[in-house]
Amino acid sequence: MMGPPPARTCLFDYASSTMMESTQLDKQMKLSARRRRSGWADPARRSRSPMSRAGECLTKNCGRSFHLTLEKSSLVVSFLLLVQLTSSVHLATAKSADTASTTECPRLLGMSSGSIQDWQIASSSQWTGVGDLTEFASSSSGSSQGAGGAVGMYNNQGGSCQPKYARLYQSGNKAWCAKHRSVGEWILVDLGVISQVTGLMTQGREEADEWVSAYSISYSVDAFKWSYVVDGNGNRRVYRGNVDASSVRYNLLDPPLQTRFVRLHVIEWRGRPSLRLEIVGCQECNQVITESPNVKLTSSSVPTAAKKHSCQPDSAHLFSHTGWCAKKQDADQWIQYDLGPPRQITGVVTRGHGGWESKQRHHVSWVSSYTLSYSNDTLLWFSYRDGNHLDPKIFGGNMDAETERRHYLNHPFSARYVRLHPLTWRHGIGLRAALLGCPHKAGADCGPGFFHVNAVSGCMENLAYHHNTWLNDKRHLWKDWKYGRASLAVDGDLDATLHRCAILDNYFVENPVWMVDLGKKHNINGVVIATWQGKGQGNQQ
Repeated sequence: MMGPPPARTCLFDYASSTMMESTQLDKQMKLSARRRRSGWADPARRSRSPMSRAGECLTKNCGRSFHLTLEKSSLVVSFLLLVQLTSSVHLATAKSADTASTTECPRLLGMSSGSIQDWQIASSSQWTGVGDLTEFASSSSGSSQGAGGAVGMYNNQGGSCQPKYARLYQSGNKAWCAKHRSVGEWILVDLGVISQVTGLMTQGREEADEWVSAYSISYSVDAFKWSYVVDGNGNRRVYRGNVDASSVRYNLLDPPLQTRFVRLHVIEWRGRPSLRLEIVGCQECNQVITESPNVKLTSSSVPTAAKKHSCQPDSAHLFSHTGWCAKKQDADQWIQYDLGPPRQITGVVTRGHGGWESKQRHHVSWVSSYTLSYSNDTLLWFSYRDGNHLDPKIFGGNMDAETERRHYLNHPFSARYVRLHPLTWRHGIGLRAALLGCPHKAGADCGPGFFHVNAVSGCMENLAYHHNTWLNDKRHLWKDWKYGRASLAVDGDLDATLHRCAILDNYFVENPVWMVDLGKKHNINGVVIATWQGKGQGNQQ
């Protein structure tokens, strides 16, 4: 009569070229304390640490199935992950990363740096100089030459008064200047995404000795419904502005505003309503989220022969020197971004293809219009639409190969897969692109099928998650055998108790083999395994 399988001890190990960089001491200390309370062997008493004893389970393999073969002793697998990486640089340097990678908040939101682009700034009016021509001419000699000189002078000054010049620390002659000297003139800034606005900084127009000395603020999330910042009595709050043309005035907003659009309304001024400004706050979901080795790019087609190496999907990253280009020039082409865990998408940025060389010339191309679609499973797709529109929104693309074109979405969406579908193009379908949205917070749960290698690695996909598994152990063919099933290794559960482990031992077979079918061909660059080893089976609960 067969006796029971030999006793084993549970030990939590990781085997990975990147995991060896991070010992996760806090987790191991908690695990050791839990083992001591439950009577398990304490890993701290062993001759080698769990990390140094972790098996060298790394592979450089390309295939659909993964085999784990045990030649000696036993292996009880609690959790197994197969990792597909496009680059090891991100993970190899993760150990030296610190909190500096986290966006500082509050901070300047982009007026002075230029990250808020010119088209995101608008105003009620703009002084061009023409409105004051009569006043100037009446005080002059009245000659045609004098009037012509006046037009030239005022137009030159008016050219420095466009809304796009309303940027803090802009050169002294440049600022936004209202056309009318009247209460209610305003300047508007579109922050692109919903942001937390904590304050405003303002300056006047130095060379003209003009400034705004009092103003009010209104705000909106959609540019249709507006609200004013009010005081405790429900009256519009009036903020004190500048007292000269050069110094900076900083007004805090308490409480902060959750808004996308900010409007400053002029109440009092010196000379003419003129100002430069900056908006201060926090903007979590206005970051490029596709420039990561964990994001996978695929496409409908890729050219062959001469253009093959300059047109791969992986080259479609925004800062690439080449880009992706399609094999066919029709409306059925697309480039797809797999973001891993679903993210909120707030915008898209495009550039043209950087070009490829032939014997005759340097070829460049760009997409001039496109649509977006998104999905969480690649089976059911949704076209992005604005509001109640029935037709998919058509986004304006590029007019050359290098200039960035940015669009913010009026209705952000959450998805794992996003496709960009070219509609019109110049010199062929070719582009570089990036998605804007909310980054995954460090340490936050990645969700089913994904995991963290360490606190700053980002979410990586477990290619083995919930796939079909197999063991060459006849016990697993027994009708009532439910102990240590092979599938427990890929259930995504990090529970390290023995009854949650898949068991590999040489009790019934000399060389145990565990296998998982990944469903399709993948490049495997690493393996992470959590295991039980040694004695202690009798303490199983």
